[in-house]
Amino acid sequence: MADISSVDASLWWDSFTVLLAELENSSMSSDLPPNLTKKLKDNHAWFVDTLSRFKPPNQSSKQALNSKTLKIGSHQLSVQPHLKDKALQISSILLLDEVQSYIFVERSVKHNDAAADSMSPEFLHMMLIQYYKERQCLLKCIRWILMHAIHNGPVSEDNTMKEEARKLFHDGLESKLILFFENLLSCSYPEQMDVELFTLWAEETLIEDNLVLDILFLAYYDSFCTCSGEIWKKFGSLYKGILAGDYNLGKLAITTETQQLSYHAKVQLLLILIENLNLENVLQMVHDEVPYRKGVSTFSMTDVQEMDALVSTFNAFEMNEAGPLVLAWAVFLYLLLTLLEKDENNELMEIDHISYVRQAFEAGSLRYCLEILECDILKDYDGPMSGYRGVLRTFISAFIASYEINLQPDDGNPTLILDILCKIYRGEESLCIQFWDKESFIDGPIRSLLCNLESEFPFRSIELVRLLSSLSEGTWPAECVYNFLNRSVGISSLFEINSDSQIVEAQQPVRVPGVEGFFIPAGTHGRILRVVGENTALVRWEYSSSGMFVLLLHLAQEMYLDNKDEVAFTLDLLSRLVSFNTGICFAVMDISNSLQFDAVDLMNEQVEKRVWVVEIVCNLIKKLPLNSSGAVLMSMGIKILAIMLICSPSIVATATLKANLFDMTLQTPVFNVGSNGLSSGSWLLSCKLARMLLIDCEQSSNDCPLAISVLDFTIQLVETGVEHDDLLALIIFSLQYVLVNHEYWKYKMKHIRWKITLK
Repeated sequence: MADISSVDASLWWDSFTVLLAELENSSMSSDLPPNLTKKLKDNHAWFVDTLSRFKPPNQSSKQALNSKTLKIGSHQLSVQPHLKDKALQISSILLLDEVQSYIFVERSVKHNDAAADSMSPEFLHMMLIQYYKERQCLLKCIRWILMHAIHNGPVSEDNTMKEEARKLFHDGLESKLILFFENLLSCSYPEQMDVELFTLWAEETLIEDNLVLDILFLAYYDSFCTCSGEIWKKFGSLYKGILAGDYNLGKLAITTETQQLSYHAKVQLLLILIENLNLENVLQMVHDEVPYRKGVSTFSMTDVQEMDALVSTFNAFEMNEAGPLVLAWAVFLYLLLTLLEKDENNELMEIDHISYVRQAFEAGSLRYCLEILECDILKDYDGPMSGYRGVLRTFISAFIASYEINLQPDDGNPTLILDILCKIYRGEESLCIQFWDKESFIDGPIRSLLCNLESEFPFRSIELVRLLSSLSEGTWPAECVYNFLNRSVGISSLFEINSDSQIVEAQQPVRVPGVEGFFIPAGTHGRILRVVGENTALVRWEYSSSGMFVLLLHLAQEMYLDNKDEVAFTLDLLSRLVSFNTGICFAVMDISNSLQFDAVDLMNEQVEKRVWVVEIVCNLIKKLPLNSSGAVLMSMGIKILAIMLICSPSIVATATLKANLFDMTLQTPVFNVGSNGLSSGSWLLSCKLARMLLIDCEQSSNDCPLAISVLDFTIQLVETGVEHDDLLALIIFSLQYVLVNHEYWKYKMKHIRWKITLK
């Protein structure tokens, strides 16, 4: 037995599990400390070669384990016979180099308190998990580098992570990842592995699929590398093969977890294909009126023809997951054709892009896009979800620009587009900021769509309110939404016409349905938007009014409270605006001081201006039905009141307590009154609130549970310092009913229970 055996230094690696933990504990908003930067540079070769650095079994490595000491570059290990036996067995199961297997076993025994003399199935199972964990942490380290580079890119173009990310792809990471992904799709279950471990192996393989695609997506999304025509066709062929069942992706989906991972991998590959069509770049050329041959384009005309030949082989009717790709390709072709100069004799002119659109629509491509955005695994995923939404935003925007989409109420596909847009923007502040930036040409078609919706306000308000609510994520976007609504806008209503003229004049005041007491003055001119009946048209009147004021006025009309969707969307918008921007809360409460308020006939009611909006919300809450939709609306209404309490404590507290929101009653002896003037005795709350709380937790998946809203509202009332019997009753209710009983409620969303406990 030799005393020392030297082996290839590349077999050594420092634990990527430890490195990833250090990276994740560092700040995303600043450069890394020098020691971590050095570790990343030292591991550059591993990052470039990725998992191929884990070598297959090797005879020379096996012989090296017969020595007393292993020398691996600058590292030395003492070979212990009992660990050597484990390493050889692990090597045969994992198909891993014997020296690397020894390194792995030694670390696992040392750091996981594994029994050194055990070769039980549990030990092998643990080793398998630790091995895949190490592989996945290597991939996650690369993903972290890219995400850090993207996060800090706009702030510091020369940051360390940006340089490292660029160098990785300069040194060939893209091609190695694609090759590795192909190998993963084609790999089969290792014969040496026990059949009981198949589920674990399948899950770990699919996790690696997803991580590789994460890295590739980030690389293309932030232009660390450019997808050529050849690579796009490679991805397209792989996607087609996956959908056709030619690869193992579907075969490994044997449990709920693996089915989700398989689904996610297909979505990732689809989005990579759509992203690499460079629709953003093509839209820019259309915007700047630059011919395709003079613009900056990844694909040559020959590439486009070959790519079209591939896309034409997809059958979206048989593979509905291919529908969005077929539709995106149609959009790309249409935009490309608009960029061709008239004197160009190009074969692309012969491609029928409309047939692609028809096929994609009939296959439900938009429905599949919405399904992607609603998928739970994407909501909980720690990968680049914002990037996925960004790709879909660009795709839908390009589609709207290409085919002049207009949201008509009876048309199913445009309604789906609105659903998709709301899902894309809601929760993504960065995308909302881009939308309201007038310099963002990508959002231009969607902004035009928003203006089209606004032109029919308040005749059609639901679609407008929904989209604006989604676009209000963050302080500045919320301000933009409020300004958009609050600026003077025209008013649209149905009007009887008796001529073919596009311009009409109101001979007498025109009532605006849904907004009682609000009239278009006689003599006002209007423009016909569209004819909706034999003698009826939708007219846009040249009469200015604040859209926010009109919405609040409509919300105040009790006769329209049966329209739950409209009430829900309006409350949602109001709740989000006042939550994201305190200044808007003050502005909304002050809206009754406008001249418009005095001009509206509120049916001769005596209205206290300072609390008009508060009274609207209180009145709405008191009249809600006892069901799940009523509970959701109550939660939003109470949340709005809690925020208004912060802005104007004394005024709002007085108004809400006067309204007796929760129908509290007091039972007490006549003479039982404390020295402070407050009664004492038995406090009774209407059973409505208690039943609403139960309905909400059992049936609702609302982001803002009713119990949380009620507790927040109670806290804000207490902090105002007001003394009132109803407040004492609400406090006692919170303690005696909510605190005592909430842990026994049956929750639809299990984590809500802990939120209520904390509150």
